Amino acid sequence: MADRNSSFSVQRSTWKNISFQQIQTASVFILILVFCTISAMLTPTFLTWRNLVDNLLTNAACLGIIACGMTLVMIAGGFDLSVGATTAVCSVVAVLLLNGVGERGGWMAFPVALGGTLLVGVLLGAVNGVLVSYLGVNPFVVTLSTLLVFRGLALILTYGGQSIEVPLSLRESSRLLYWGQANLFGGAHGVSIPILIFVGVFIVCLYLLHLTRFGRYLYAVGGNENASWLAGINTSFVKAVTYTICGLTCAITALIYSAQSNTAQAASYQGLEMKAIASVIVGGTPLGGGSGNLFRTLNGLLLLLVIENLLTQFGVPEEYRNIMSGVVILVVVTTDVLVRRTGKERA
Repeated sequence: MADRNSSFSVQRSTWKNISFQQIQTASVFILILVFCTISAMLTPTFLTWRNLVDNLLTNAACLGIIACGMTLVMIAGGFDLSVGATTAVCSVVAVLLLNGVGERGGWMAFPVALGGTLLVGVLLGAVNGVLVSYLGVNPFVVTLSTLLVFRGLALILTYGGQSIEVPLSLRESSRLLYWGQANLFGGAHGVSIPILIFVGVFIVCLYLLHLTRFGRYLYAVGGNENASWLAGINTSFVKAVTYTICGLTCAITALIYSAQSNTAQAASYQGLEMKAIASVIVGGTPLGGGSGNLFRTLNGLLLLLVIENLLTQFGVPEEYRNIMSGVVILVVVTTDVLVRRTGKERA
């Protein structure tokens, strides 16, 4: 009898140690498998290399790069509504630099465009970081304002919103240098460069989060900023760095998008911020910060894109796809709030 009670106590203790985030992560992963199974059964093209790698994973890579930066920001207790506008500015800068230096050839134009675009992304992210961290302005107000400012800056650079194109000479003579269009291994089963870039960004951010002091500070600041400050952590610097990294990820994504389309427009990438934030939230990173990780964000990103891919293959119009994505986000956030509220009441 004692052994049975002891076994029951161990099982109850084990269940208590399983957090809601772990349950949510497992649930999202199971949903991905369910939707993938449904897609494979109903659409014969779903499991093809062209759909899974060239379409689904390549799109996931571009959005996922920004989602990595957004995860760092949200773990620290903030969020960034300006990532779409930041990406638009960076893409315009990239194409303008390619046009400006294109006459000297791809070996000169591409490094200049790469360095200049990354620098612009870092500067725009740093602007958000300084305003939020050192001036103490609410992240919603700051990033909503800079969304409008950055979008206006993109309009100025494109003379009112004109579409600007990469020089034809660079497209023809330097295709192998184009980071957005090349494939590793080539052929019908090649892996696109954006996927490899995403893997690199993911590994770097993973290292920052789990193997550096900066990562430990992120979780501490998101969990309790005042206590972190009293413990000697430079909370303003930590938060500012997260926004700067987020700006850098926007610049990397802008380089890929501009290379894929050969153009840049000031009005592009509207709604990108909602998709990035949704991926992080659906993955299980709370709006208040203090917890979350990149694998959960990857889970949330894949779930949203698998659903969108399935609906697209069935010819569902974009407006209904948006409704579906909104319902998924609302269910996840509502569940998160209710579970946390119940936990506090029991405590």
